[in-house]
Amino acid sequence: MTEGVAVVRRNRVDERVALGIAAVGGLLAATAGAEPTGSATIDALLVTLSVAAVVWASASAPWWAPASVSGLGAVIAFDPIVALVGAAGFVAGLIIGVRRRDQSAMRAIIGAIALNVLIRSELEGFLGLSALIGIAASVALFVVGVRRRPSVVRRWAWIGVAVTGAFTVVALAALAVSAVSARPDITNGARLAKEAIATLNDGDYATAANQFADASNSFRNADHRLGGVLAAPSRFVPAVAQNATAAADLSAAAAAGTADAAAALRAIDPASLTVVDGTIDLDAIEAVEAPLLQVQSALEELRLVTDDADSPWLLDAIQTELADLDERLDENEPRLDNAIAAVQLAPQMLGADGERRYLILFTTPAEARGLGGFTGNFAEITVADGSIDVTRFGRTGELNAAARDNRASCADCPAEFIDRYGRFGFDIGPGGTVGPGAWSNLPVGAHFPYVAETAAVLYPQSGGSPLDGVAVMDPYVLQALMGYTGPIDVPELGVTVQPANAAEFILRDQYVLGEDTEVRVEALDTLGQGVIEGLLTGSLPEPSVIAGDLGPLIGERRLLLWTDNADEQELLERTELLGSIPSLGDDGGFSVAVNNSAESKIDVFLDRDVDVRVEIADDGTRRLVADVTLTNNAPSSGLPPYVIGNNYGLPPGTSRMFLTFYGPPGLMTSTRNGEPVALAPLTEAGWFAYGLNEEIGPGEQVDYRLEFKLPNADDITDEPVVWWQPLADRRP
Repeated sequence: MTEGVAVVRRNRVDERVALGIAAVGGLLAATAGAEPTGSATIDALLVTLSVAAVVWASASAPWWAPASVSGLGAVIAFDPIVALVGAAGFVAGLIIGVRRRDQSAMRAIIGAIALNVLIRSELEGFLGLSALIGIAASVALFVVGVRRRPSVVRRWAWIGVAVTGAFTVVALAALAVSAVSARPDITNGARLAKEAIATLNDGDYATAANQFADASNSFRNADHRLGGVLAAPSRFVPAVAQNATAAADLSAAAAAGTADAAAALRAIDPASLTVVDGTIDLDAIEAVEAPLLQVQSALEELRLVTDDADSPWLLDAIQTELADLDERLDENEPRLDNAIAAVQLAPQMLGADGERRYLILFTTPAEARGLGGFTGNFAEITVADGSIDVTRFGRTGELNAAARDNRASCADCPAEFIDRYGRFGFDIGPGGTVGPGAWSNLPVGAHFPYVAETAAVLYPQSGGSPLDGVAVMDPYVLQALMGYTGPIDVPELGVTVQPANAAEFILRDQYVLGEDTEVRVEALDTLGQGVIEGLLTGSLPEPSVIAGDLGPLIGERRLLLWTDNADEQELLERTELLGSIPSLGDDGGFSVAVNNSAESKIDVFLDRDVDVRVEIADDGTRRLVADVTLTNNAPSSGLPPYVIGNNYGLPPGTSRMFLTFYGPPGLMTSTRNGEPVALAPLTEAGWFAYGLNEEIGPGEQVDYRLEFKLPNADDITDEPVVWWQPLADRRP
């Protein structure tokens, strides 16, 4: 031995035998089901070649190397049979070491045993802990084995390693280029799909179809890049291959899903869904159901696809884009469900199964009520086979008189409504006989289903027919509808009411223009009937336009609808049309409602400011705090008495009202202008309702603070539920 020079002992190896054993070992390993790339064919090829290479190298490895790897496999294997085989390989290696024999074939066999044991260790194949252990052990075994081969063999072995490394680097670079070039298409496709979803929610099916089609083209372009020739080499690189495959598969599936949605939407003809001369084609409505169900199915498939954006194999850049789309699809699901339910229920609501009768109450917040405002006029609408007719139009005074003459009873009205509001004219006589102003006070409650059910009970006793539904609309809704009818002449007051100022006319101008009450009543009749006749004798725009105009008013509780059908009520509830008071949340909730008790139109001058929040004390106790400021901006003179006057001897301009504060149980303190005030609670639709009478002079304001105890919670949201009574001022 030459001093300073390390000598590597070389085993005598029969290369043909070693290769044969390597081939068998590799083929056996391929049956273990490992998935380094996710492609069955490529996985089998890669496992066979990589295991065969290590087994071949182990033929010249020191005896302890394959023995150690086999023993390691025995230790981490869960299957006792696999562990036993690994232990046998370890013992065989020890025997070789004790005998100090080359036995290259036996070393190769032990190497084959070792790798087959490792690959069957049941710790998630090559993707988990056993993969890391197996790869590290295999690399070590390959290196120590190759180092003991002749120089010529070593050279070719290292050339093979270098070629494999170079191929991997090139494949990664090519995939990176493909991903970078595909990302703009993914970004654009996701953006267009989200825009299409928003457009679909607005009911503009034609535009949504075009946007989905454009999104499909973008996703398809991305698929071509991620699944093209440039990205193909990456399919042979373990772990990286799943990235390439997942990204390409998701792009292809997104392209297919958005294309299907576009095709389904193009089958819908929005023009066929309009009201023309008071009639809507029920067959056209029913024809929309199938395409919408196809859209639902396509978007559900797309949502499942984007759910896979959480896959650990997906390229991060593409995952980010698709995750946002997945969130938007989740948000959209209930809206599409509502659209389909509306199409399914609309025919029966429009008289497909028999005539339906609806009562429309026209309210005005100039004289506030808990639901919004005083009911001035009403209309009875009948619908049969999609044909809409106005069968009655009048003033609530007619209903009040008929209810009085017929001794109408509210015995069948909602019990909680009567318990809270019976004294306002709904339960003043034997058997629940109503008072002379029951219909005027009907919107006193804020929970519309109670109001509507009460109307349905009283209307047949007030000269009307049995009802299938009740609706309310205020001046802002009437103004929106006038956008479809155009200006309406009101000769009683010598004006032509323009759509842009209809609400201002109803809330304020009419009181200045007509001091004679009868003249004003006739003028409002003319305006109301003119709007309804204009709607029923002309052509209304497509549903998407109407939804865009009326949607915000529904959200403000200015347009509400109730029917006596449970399925229809469920749909109306989901779309906020039912006008229910929302359920209290874990952090409670708050609202305040004003009921005018001066019989004046002074509430156009009422301002309301409310601040609701959750406060947490140092000791962790939580409370809901509500600060309410009511300001009466009415003048003390210069307007007719029916606007700023009253019948209670109060100075002109004084606002007299009945207030209701809605909140959770556990009222701790309540103050008025800093002084304690007693509030007695009743219940209404799951809330505690705290009522009191109030008088506010002209130009004055009153400040209230209410504090409620909240339960301590580990999962604190600090998001109390709030909702607002619609006032003359459209601010929240």
